Amino acid sequence: MTSTYLLTGSYASEKEQGIKLWELEGMTGELTELMGIGGIERPSFIAVHPTGTSFVATSEVGDGQLVSYWVHPTTKKIVEINRQSSNGDHPAHVTIDETGQWLLSVTYSGATVNVHPLYADGAIGDLAASVKHEGGGPNKNRQDAAHPHSIIQIPGKNLFLVSDLGTDTISTYKLDAGTGALTFKYAVQTEAGAGPRHLSFHPSKAFVYSVNEINSTLMVYKVSQEGKLDFLQLLPLVPDSYEGENTSAEIAVSSDGCFVYASNRGYDSIASFAIQENGTLETLGLTESGGEGPRHFALIPGNEWLVVANENSHTLATLKMSCSGMPCIVENIVQTTAPVCVKVIK
Repeated sequence: MTSTYLLTGSYASEKEQGIKLWELEGMTGELTELMGIGGIERPSFIAVHPTGTSFVATSEVGDGQLVSYWVHPTTKKIVEINRQSSNGDHPAHVTIDETGQWLLSVTYSGATVNVHPLYADGAIGDLAASVKHEGGGPNKNRQDAAHPHSIIQIPGKNLFLVSDLGTDTISTYKLDAGTGALTFKYAVQTEAGAGPRHLSFHPSKAFVYSVNEINSTLMVYKVSQEGKLDFLQLLPLVPDSYEGENTSAEIAVSSDGCFVYASNRGYDSIASFAIQENGTLETLGLTESGGEGPRHFALIPGNEWLVVANENSHTLATLKMSCSGMPCIVENIVQTTAPVCVKVIK
């Protein structure tokens, strides 16, 4: 197997190298740090351009920023292009649409959903559109207000799903590919106090899998042609016998459409599920994440490795995947400051 190049974001300070470029060796799973770049405070989430030549990072602070970069893995270079205001406090998630022409982001504390144009040179343009969420939920500590936590495109469509942890909703928006305007279409209500955070689509069927941060559950939905979600299944992500604190964080579907994985912070594990023909899941089990506080992870193309960003132990862990679909062995652990995002450069 050949090498795979990865980018990581973190909760590092502006003076540290908060964004790093890594090489993962395909045979051994060994991670090698190639370079890092500083000058950005808490560069938490990263979206890679479809061409793989540039990316955008969020500076997750009050009055945050969106920062674009060129990346050249083989020459070990990352070069900043430009910055724009995130139009709200604590931008938590960013995505680049399939055309590479629009940048969509959400601000956790600002409760805004924002659209910026992306230019051919990788630069972020001025704000094109914005929608503000309102409301809250029953958990007064976490759901005092609306807290949109992610925005993710429905594959092949100009439709985007926004998971709002604060209001227990997943909303569907249509993007105008000409102007960047967002039109609200639908909203589905999760369990009260669930706190929807991230989601991931099946690669070939109309199913989407959503992870709830607050109550540590996973929800399965069928997606209509218009982007409406119909509930299919609810599953726990930690054992009933576990009495400690836990918040679930990331979710991903394998590229072959056979498995779903989700991370637990507190129980510090990766939960694995097998996808059935009707889109519902069968629980396979839990695997240690190789560190503390697995906030994010990435499946490496080929589905043989899973790289976990363990925020609290300041480590990246490479987990070997077994033929049963579960991570089985922690092959490699490297130290890096508070990693919170891992992205493959396509």
